[in-house]
Amino acid sequence: MPGEIVPGSHQVVSRYLRNGYLWDNVRVMGGAYGGFCIFDPFNGMFSFVSYRDPNISKTISIYDKCADYLTSLNIPKEELELSIIGAVGDMDSPQSSDQKGFTSLKRHLIGMSDEDRQRIRNEILSTNTQDFLSFGNRLQEFNKHSRCAVIGSQNSLSEANQDIDDADLKFKINEI
Repeated sequence: MPGEIVPGSHQVVSRYLRNGYLWDNVRVMGGAYGGFCIFDPFNGMFSFVSYRDPNISKTISIYDKCADYLTSLNIPKEELELSIIGAVGDMDSPQSSDQKGFTSLKRHLIGMSDEDRQRIRNEILSTNTQDFLSFGNRLQEFNKHSRCAVIGSQNSLSEANQDIDDADLKFKINEI
């Protein structure tokens, strides 16, 4: 939501989805070269992405099921801790000089202070199973208004459309 302060727990949940559910279902079982989600803590945008994906419609269905997965998840304590450690590592990972400069510029432009970063770090460290449920509930709401864009060959999009029964949900194919 515009103007919302995005909780640090979102970074933990998206990391958990990316490295578990999406990796297993989109990459390993679905055959895509890559399938993941991206959460940008600077602007709060959450996106699903796959590439070199032979099963476009199946992958989108997997993305649609992420909310249900999260709301029914009973995450083991060890997995939660690993996701928290990974999110802190993502936040505090080593950077080259140019990365440090760009990160500093982004933080300056959005007005992110060291206190803001500490608040996010504390929220990451205190992430719990309720945060996963909450994220899943929000994702269910967002799914009602979400949009999907696919860049691919005309053949792969036509094949994906054959798997979709609802005419309103079929991909509109534009040549660029």
